[in-house]
Amino acid sequence: MKKRRQRVSEDDVTISRHNARPQTSFNGEENALPIPVDLVFEMFSRLPAKYVAICRCVSKLWASALGCADFTELFFTRSLDRPQLLFAGKNRGVFSFFSSPQLQNPDVNPSTVVVTPLMHLPLDGICEMYSGPVHGLVCLINKRIINEKTETVPVICNPSTGQFLPLPKVKTERVNVISYLGYDPVGIQFKVLAMTCPNPKYGNLRRICGEHQVLTLGCGKLSWRMIDSSVPPQLIYKDFETGICINGGLYYPASVDGVLKVICFDVRSEKFTVINLDKGMVSLNLCGTLVNYKGKLGALDVSDIELRPVTGHTKCFQLWVLIDAEKHEWLKYSYVLPPLWKNVVGKAFVGVTGTNEIVLSTKYSFAPFRVFYYNLENQTVRKVEMQGMDIINNDFQSFVDHVEDVKLMEMFPT
Repeated sequence: MKKRRQRVSEDDVTISRHNARPQTSFNGEENALPIPVDLVFEMFSRLPAKYVAICRCVSKLWASALGCADFTELFFTRSLDRPQLLFAGKNRGVFSFFSSPQLQNPDVNPSTVVVTPLMHLPLDGICEMYSGPVHGLVCLINKRIINEKTETVPVICNPSTGQFLPLPKVKTERVNVISYLGYDPVGIQFKVLAMTCPNPKYGNLRRICGEHQVLTLGCGKLSWRMIDSSVPPQLIYKDFETGICINGGLYYPASVDGVLKVICFDVRSEKFTVINLDKGMVSLNLCGTLVNYKGKLGALDVSDIELRPVTGHTKCFQLWVLIDAEKHEWLKYSYVLPPLWKNVVGKAFVGVTGTNEIVLSTKYSFAPFRVFYYNLENQTVRKVEMQGMDIINNDFQSFVDHVEDVKLMEMFPT
């Protein structure tokens, strides 16, 4: 009787393995995986991107499965429902990225969150980010002095997988280069916009850009090409030059002919549009932060110039939303901060989340790194202390709605 049960068990296992085995593999040959491909994708799509990158190193079969277009698209779609806060900064020659879950439930208020280290990139010279994460990727500008000449190399990074791709050097005789990363959702293409500037005439605060070059990722050999700009030279202020990409439009603040504007670069058509500000808007060159507000361009600013940056003494702020770019129409929202806000040690706006909360981050040497969520509907404040970012000094940047993407840099041939 005992031998009979053993024989039946072995037969059952054999049949079970045979039925569970998929008919084809990712390369069209017989697959040795004992579970269906769809189930494999379903399981791995629930992992953090960092672990997906590790699993790709297990074998060629795993690398093929987790690197195919179907899985990367599924993973990205899932990531849209779990956006992250992204933190970036340099300290002691290393540019580091960290992430943390972005609070989605207004009723949940954790006192502390441990950040996740994503990647540490050793880079000599100056490293700058002029635009936030776009579709999971970021663009760094690495400036080094070699043989008394400034060499500028844009670097595309995927913080989620830890990969980076140095781009060709920008061909220019000018010293300064400002680069923004954009994404065309229709053509499904990443493009890098580079603007070159001569030596700043006003110290290191602002730069006049005239030349415009574009590099398209994923279309053959990577190379820069000059494009015609319909806008005159733009004066860009160093402290507030961060751009934002929304639905295929790349926006950044600049002064044109002495008047502050918002420039929109259409990633698909590669055309520029100049957007006038509302007369009632406070000058963005001093404190304004461009944000994505429900799929539209928004600008956050405090109403009192003397109280910048944002602190516990800030009593109110304004949110301007671009309603019609062609007619230069903006809609103004004003918010009075609750008494709890006086306990905030603030620094700067980060952005607006999909749950209609404004995020502000701060890090001073005498205080731990904190993130504040201000709910626009309930007018409530949530304070979260971020642990694990001690290696980053005060010079750091924070971004909302970072989405993990596990696409490999091999998709961008050099």
